[in-house]
Amino acid sequence: MKNNDDLTNKPLSDDPEENLRMENELLRLKLQAELGGESFTSGELDPEIENEFLKNVMAFEQNWANSKSSKVYDLLGKPGFKKCDDLDDIEIEEELAKITDLLAEKDMEVYFGDGDEYDSRTMYYFITEELFEHETTFAPMPGMTTHFDYEEFHPNHKKDIERRAEEFLSGWFKQSLDEKSWELADQFILPDRKILSKAEVAEQLKNIFDAYTAFIDEKYKIIDVGFELEGYTGLGHAEGVVKYDAVLENGESVRIGGPFKLYMTLESGWWSIFHIVFPGFKYF
Repeated sequence: MKNNDDLTNKPLSDDPEENLRMENELLRLKLQAELGGESFTSGELDPEIENEFLKNVMAFEQNWANSKSSKVYDLLGKPGFKKCDDLDDIEIEEELAKITDLLAEKDMEVYFGDGDEYDSRTMYYFITEELFEHETTFAPMPGMTTHFDYEEFHPNHKKDIERRAEEFLSGWFKQSLDEKSWELADQFILPDRKILSKAEVAEQLKNIFDAYTAFIDEKYKIIDVGFELEGYTGLGHAEGVVKYDAVLENGESVRIGGPFKLYMTLESGWWSIFHIVFPGFKYF
């Protein structure tokens, strides 16, 4: 008896387009039956694109299901490397380039952020002393790259808090903060210990934004960022000064400004804002 793989390789119709549609249907059924995947359908999707998509999903799911935990060092073929402490600054650059090229050859990449906050020695030490020992279920697949984020291993809380504050400021000036904004926590705690839901705060933000047609000529400066951790949770803040013009419907503008402070909580590795002190904002 022929297995399902034989069926997906054998033409099912003399009409190429119909054959492709039937093959896609078999692939969808196979995904659902063998891997527990949900049915994928799209009447508007090109059959060839859908076919490629379904085959990629099938290959990924099968690799994932059959993969075993292995050290990154083993997946790289147990390469020889020099200890970080045995290299001078010039040698570090050369060895880092070699190890980065090797990772790329094995469809792996390490992300160290957008800036230059980490020097080559830090990056080389992390890859060879920490990442090499990290166990993963990564299964090599053509055209797919596994990314490792340095800050998932070494969280930069100060940077994360500052980034969250900047996202809030950007959302405020664009008047785009709402219930879907990931910057906002699910619950807000006021000084009198009253608790508001994210939906309630989002509604108040909407009321404020609706009162103005735009916020323009904005300027701000984050002056201080601080945090305290307790295990995997923590409290933090970002404070500074801000000023902007709020434009009314009649075209006139009101200058708003002053100090601000955004209080944040760390849950599941994510900083979110749970209390807002900001010029132009007030709770109910």
